[in-house]
Amino acid sequence: MTEANADGPATGANTEVSVDAGGAHVARPGSWRRPGIANGRLYDPGREVEHPGSEVIFPPVPNGLDYLLSVVEHLESGDERVSARDLKYAVLHLAAGAEVLLKARLQLEHWSLVFKDPGQAKRSELENGTLKSCGPDETVQRLKDIAGIVIADKDTSALWKLAKHRNALQHYGLFGQSGNARAVESQAAEVLDFLIRFLDEELLPALPPYEAEQSTTDMERIRGGLSQIRGFVTKRMQRIRAELEPIRERTLQCPDCDQWAFVPDLDRDRDRVHCRFCGGEQTADDAAIAYAVSVLGRDPVSPDVFGVMAVESCPDCQGESLVPGARTAAAPDEPGYFCFTCARVVAGMLPCSRCFVPFHPREGESVCHDCAPAGPDRTDEMSST
Repeated sequence: MTEANADGPATGANTEVSVDAGGAHVARPGSWRRPGIANGRLYDPGREVEHPGSEVIFPPVPNGLDYLLSVVEHLESGDERVSARDLKYAVLHLAAGAEVLLKARLQLEHWSLVFKDPGQAKRSELENGTLKSCGPDETVQRLKDIAGIVIADKDTSALWKLAKHRNALQHYGLFGQSGNARAVESQAAEVLDFLIRFLDEELLPALPPYEAEQSTTDMERIRGGLSQIRGFVTKRMQRIRAELEPIRERTLQCPDCDQWAFVPDLDRDRDRVHCRFCGGEQTADDAAIAYAVSVLGRDPVSPDVFGVMAVESCPDCQGESLVPGARTAAAPDEPGYFCFTCARVVAGMLPCSRCFVPFHPREGESVCHDCAPAGPDRTDEMSST
C-alpha cells in the first residue's frame, strides 16, 4: 500500500473502508484527514465527490443528497447543543437540499415546470443554469396539483418554517428565538424525516435504476445521521416527560420546535410562556399569536372564513391571549379556547353569532352582552328567511 505524503494521500492509499453504526463508509484508522474540515473529519473513500481532485459535477439528485449529508454532519453531536456555525450551515444546507430535491422530482414530471413561468421555458436556460426558477411554495403546490404527490399540511408547514429561517439567516442573520439551537435541530429532524420519505416514495423510484443505485452510500449516511438527531429529540423528551405529565392540561405544541412542551406560567405577574424542550420563552400575548399563526396556521390580522380571529380577548382576564381552536397535550384531538394568560382552557365559551367574539353565554343566549341590545342576532335573521 502506498504511503500518504504531507499534502494528502497518494493514488490508491488508504482505500480500505469500514461501516460505522450510522451506516457511513469511513476510512479505517490511520487514514488521512482532510485539511480545513471542522473537527478533522475523516475522508470517506465511499463517496466519489470527496476524492482529491474530483470534478465539480453535481447533478440535481446527488447535489440535493450532498446538501442533506452536510446537514447531518453539522447537526450530529454527542452534546445536546450544536455550535452556532453548525446551526448556520445546517439551516442553509437543509433549505437548499429540500429545494433541489423537490425540484428534481418536479423536473421528472416535465422539465419546464421548474421555471417560474413554464410558458416561457427554454431548454438552453435549464442546461446552462440561467433560468428563473419557481420558488419553494410554488414547487410544493405544483408537486401537489400537477404531479399528484401528497404532501401533508404538517410537512408543508415544516418546509415553510425552514424557508423562513433560511431567508432570515441568509439576508439578516439568525438570532433571538429563531436562533434557538434545540428548536432548529428539532425542526431539522422533522424536515429530514419528510425528505427521506419523499426520496423513498416519490423521487428515487422514479429515477433510472443506475441513478438510484448511485444514491445508496449517501442515503445510508443520511439515515444514520437522522437517527442520531431523532435520538436527541427522543432523549430530551423522555427526560422532561416526568415534569410535563402533571401539567398536560396547560401544555401545548411549541410554535418554534413543534414539541408538546409549551407551558404558560401559573404566575400571572410573571406573564411568561416557556418551552420545556427548546427553552424558548415569550410573553403570554406573544405566545398566543405565535401559536395561532405557526401551529394553527391562522392569519395574524384577518379573521378566518367563520369570522374567528387568530387571538381574541379573554373574558376572564381581559388579556389578548385567548386562542380559539387550541389543543392541549391532555386532549390533543379536542380544540377549545385556551388562554395563555390564565394558563388554562376557558370552558363554556361560544362565539357570539353577531360579532364572533367568544363569551360565556347564559342558557339560550347566542349573542354577547355588547351585541344583545342591537337587535336580532344572526341566528334570528337566518331563521326568518
